[in-house]
Amino acid sequence: MESMYTKQDFNFTTLGRTLILGFSYQHDERSLHFIQVLWTALTKQFNKQLEDSTTTFNSINLFFKEDFQIEQIKPTVLKTIDVLDFKKTNPTKLWKLPVCTNEQYTVDVHDFFNGDIQRINAYIDRFLSLEFHLVFYGFLPGFPYLGGLPIEMAIPRKATPSRITQKGSVAIGGDQVGIYPQDSPGGWNVIGNCPIPLMDFTKSSPNRIEPADRIQFFKISTAEYSEVLAAIENNTDHPYINPYPHD
Repeated sequence: MESMYTKQDFNFTTLGRTLILGFSYQHDERSLHFIQVLWTALTKQFNKQLEDSTTTFNSINLFFKEDFQIEQIKPTVLKTIDVLDFKKTNPTKLWKLPVCTNEQYTVDVHDFFNGDIQRINAYIDRFLSLEFHLVFYGFLPGFPYLGGLPIEMAIPRKATPSRITQKGSVAIGGDQVGIYPQDSPGGWNVIGNCPIPLMDFTKSSPNRIEPADRIQFFKISTAEYSEVLAAIENNTDHPYINPYPHD
């Protein structure tokens, strides 16, 4: 499998001690996986020199501890791109997450379609048939940005953000999908609620789902949603509480 990116596809800019490696976002899973592999390789390459590193939809950001000269860093980055062994990377995992789409959790979608139940149900059904991929975490700790929503299903962000978007809200902002890890102001359109926590802060790596992993939502009833919340509160078992990869 060959990458869709070559070193000519990247541009270099700096902001203080940050190197920004820019590129054009490609919606396919293969390109996303390549970027994640490159990010990992660069983080390992410059490990002792970095405070942190992050990715977005169109950049890899390397935060250096000290001032640097881009002329000294750029050749190493380009060589890493040239020799990157994409064929030996691990396959991505598929995670299936429960979501309740009862009307109380889909008010935004109802508003967008002006209460047209047929269009609302058709939109939700198609949404649940899709497979998304995790691009990166941002906005809030543990807030996953998901790619894979067809452009014709994009819903513009709200002109006026909601004061509170409920924890677990699965929401659409343009052609991106996210899951709110906590109650927060938000301008995205909620299409359902996922009752299970996606982060485990008792682990050294609290994010269970890794960038480039795939996500598919499945519908649960209001009763099942309440059962999951009760199980979490009472620290009892429920098959939906601990998501696991399906392949």
